[in-house]
Amino acid sequence: MTHKHLKIQTFLLLLLLPIFLGGCGLAKLSRIQSESNLTVVESTLAKNLGTLERLGLKTKTARAHASYSGFLEDKMEDAEIAGDFDTANELRSQAIGHYVRAEEYAFKVLEKTDKTFKEARNVTLDQLKGALQKLKKKQVEPLFWAAYAMARGISLQKDDPMQVIDLDRVEAMMQRVLELDDTFYFGGAYLFYAVYYGDRSPAIGGDPEKAKEYLDKVDELNEGKFLLVKFYRARYYAYPKRDLQLYKQMLQ
Repeated sequence: MTHKHLKIQTFLLLLLLPIFLGGCGLAKLSRIQSESNLTVVESTLAKNLGTLERLGLKTKTARAHASYSGFLEDKMEDAEIAGDFDTANELRSQAIGHYVRAEEYAFKVLEKTDKTFKEARNVTLDQLKGALQKLKKKQVEPLFWAAYAMARGISLQKDDPMQVIDLDRVEAMMQRVLELDDTFYFGGAYLFYAVYYGDRSPAIGGDPEKAKEYLDKVDELNEGKFLLVKFYRARYYAYPKRDLQLYKQMLQ
């Protein structure tokens, strides 16, 4: 399995388990992290997207679409490695489409607090930040999925400057998640910031030391029991620091 596969598929379990298991802890998470279970989750999710939409469960639907997109991303990468670029491009388009749906459903929930969220991509950044300040802790869930879906969609369209410019919006949304409830999904917003700073060169704002600080916060929140942090330390701290010893240690 490639590092990208590990990152997307394992994090998907954080998104999916509440849908299928009604809430989980780290022990249950560790038991389900296998290829066979991931295949079952993907199949179940694909079959139930329409059901969630018909039931009007907007937040769960947003989470489901965002999660399913991750599986499509993994297949896209497999196609790229195999040199099947037509299939890869089709899968990329499908994944982007599901991220857009996820974003739309999440913002529909937030619109109930402030209509600004109906045009979250079109209003000024200051207007968006003003609307974010009106949100309360109970709205962290749809806010997180909206930000997550937007971020992943942008990552698939890095060559489009009109997409990349919205990273500032994602950053503002994730910052509000931290302000409202930094423990949400095992500190998922901190993981976002670890990638945000660890996956870019210093010339465009990358800072592996900041990435490490956010990973330390995830470890602190979860008392060091969230093992995915080791992969993130390897990929988003040790790798940009060119620390081969730490990189190997984290992946053992």
